[in-house]
Amino acid sequence: MNPRDADDLPALAIRRPWLVIVINLLLVIAGISALLGVEVRELPNIDRPIVAVRADYPGAAPETLDAEVTRVLEAAAARVPGVYLVRSASEEGNLRVIIEFNPGVDLVTAANDVRDAIARAQRDLPAGVQNLTVVKSDADADPVLQLAVSSDSLAIDALSRVVEDRIEPELVSVPGVADVTLFGSRKRVMRVRIEPT
Repeated sequence: MNPRDADDLPALAIRRPWLVIVINLLLVIAGISALLGVEVRELPNIDRPIVAVRADYPGAAPETLDAEVTRVLEAAAARVPGVYLVRSASEEGNLRVIIEFNPGVDLVTAANDVRDAIARAQRDLPAGVQNLTVVKSDADADPVLQLAVSSDSLAIDALSRVVEDRIEPELVSVPGVADVTLFGSRKRVMRVRIEPT
């Protein structure tokens, strides 16, 4: 027998079978423990800092809001350092701009930077824009519950008052509710038409 052949792995396995069995058992045990210890998640917990900007522009159509307000706010927010994504939604009379930041960005600093950028852009907004607010949010802040209210006996403006005066305060007072947003409500309006004599 050649001395070189005595040093290779098959020769060692033949001479010392228990050593090979123990090594294989250790590999199998390590593999099983690694498999059991790995956490598999469908939705991994990646928290991106999110800041939301909200504004009202009573009576404005979504197209008007998008052209005159939303684009100005998006442009201001996009210049803030650390921004990953800016998205928005314009609806009848109100809008929301969501600014997502890269992971690791401090949410308080990001909110302050957005607040400063929005304050600088505010002079470019139409005079009718109201309730411009900047709030810190999180990735799981999408609406959990949506309610629709209708009535056979109340007019739309009376129903809107009931929702604003009774239902909205009750929902806001529920622990854990961060925000309640109303859509489709109407205010009572009086029109005065003057006829020249």
